[in-house]
Amino acid sequence: MKRIYYFLIILLFLNSCKNEEPEGGTVIYKINFTSEEINLSKNTKVTDSLYTQFGDYITSLTPTKFTAHIWTIGYIDTVLNFSTNDANMLQYINQNGATLSPTDTSRYIDFSENNVVNFEPLIAGNLYNDGLFQYEEIDFIYFYFIPYNFIQEIHLPEEYNVDQLEMFPDEQIINNVITVNQYAMIDKIFPYAKTNLVIYYIFGKTDSTYVVNPNGEYVDLSDDCPIAIPEQDLVIRSQKYNNMIFNSPIDGGTVVMNGTISFNTQDLIQVYAGVDNIPYTSDDAFVYAPLYWERICAILEVE
Repeated sequence: MKRIYYFLIILLFLNSCKNEEPEGGTVIYKINFTSEEINLSKNTKVTDSLYTQFGDYITSLTPTKFTAHIWTIGYIDTVLNFSTNDANMLQYINQNGATLSPTDTSRYIDFSENNVVNFEPLIAGNLYNDGLFQYEEIDFIYFYFIPYNFIQEIHLPEEYNVDQLEMFPDEQIINNVITVNQYAMIDKIFPYAKTNLVIYYIFGKTDSTYVVNPNGEYVDLSDDCPIAIPEQDLVIRSQKYNNMIFNSPIDGGTVVMNGTISFNTQDLIQVYAGVDNIPYTSDDAFVYAPLYWERICAILEVE
């Protein structure tokens, strides 16, 4: 698969330090988005299982193009407290829609093309005036990945001889290729959840993977969602993250933060025979593979 590299390079230079501030240094941020699998030492490669409620399994498809429309991505070291604002946070994409429009092109991350997009991360929490963290060591125990939508281009098998798929009534099939968003596929998997705004994928500080509110239950700020109040929006938790210790630069030194975020799209979409249980007909069901969020993986390394 192709890799996609996004470089976030921010040089934060400290001037002559005040008495209460130690002499700081430089932080360089880099991030690489890829559709290749990342292996973490405490996790094994995801082996896809099958659903039983959508008819007979037909095949699995790998999107030829996969784009994530992102609300925000980042790391945080504790559950956010609106009263004290003492959580330290590094955000690759600013969640504030007034600062960065929801339709800004930098919110669209293509995991399947070799494009380069530049944007500035947000650093928040206990900071010096110059913008560096006050603490010498920060343990980012959570990673959050919160998209508005996934958009995928799918090349249908040659056996399809239809002009329309019932799941995607507004999308045309051209030369056996169709481009669809996530909503119909996720609604199939979570029929009782609220999935029409954003979905919160929260990684870290758990030893399992689970859906927090599959029936639209209310979720507040907590370990289940340390970055925002989802209310009824779907929240999914996963252990697939090794938390990262960040050491602030001192004495004029330089710290390089290398981030890698992977979404393995190989065989991401499973196809089933639908209500009539006849394969390659217009009522076939297209869904993300079970536990598809386990394909999302983040590593943040500090040099």
